[in-house]
Amino acid sequence: SDNPLENGSIFIGWGIETIFPYGDKLFIGSRSGMMIYDLSNPLSPEKISEYWHVTSCDPVVVDGDYAYVTLRAGNMCGAGTSQLDIIDIRNLEEPVLKKSYPMVEPYGLGIDKDVLFICDGEAGLKIYDASEPLKVGSRRLAIFPDINAYDVIPVNNILFMIGDDGL
Repeated sequence: SDNPLENGSIFIGWGIETIFPYGDKLFIGSRSGMMIYDLSNPLSPEKISEYWHVTSCDPVVVDGDYAYVTLRAGNMCGAGTSQLDIIDIRNLEEPVLKKSYPMVEPYGLGIDKDVLFICDGEAGLKIYDASEPLKVGSRRLAIFPDINAYDVIPVNNILFMIGDDGL
């Protein structure tokens, strides 16, 4: 629309890293965890649940019954470890951590069909087969150690990436 109108606002907290819409749900990654909102009424989103972890930078993407969250330790992100968490969201009211895999310095991540992309800082761009979410860590398809990427947006077999060299 050429003339969007503000219809209200909802305070969701500080340190928001990502907002990921999936179906009629909204997944919000913050420095302290992941929040899930119902968008059945887009003019009035309702909080369903939250999944808290140690203070850490926290992007999130979702595919099917699982949310993929990267935690990055250090700097402004706080303490903790750098890792990929795989969270079962079949029961949106009670998200459950199922697997964690160590990472070096994860920033952004993205998913397109069954392919998961992780920007792992100095360790490079990593690509995983996510067709079986709980086996992602043992199914790396490729690694590009010379690509220091910060964020990715995969759409229909095209990967948009921001890194040291730009877009």
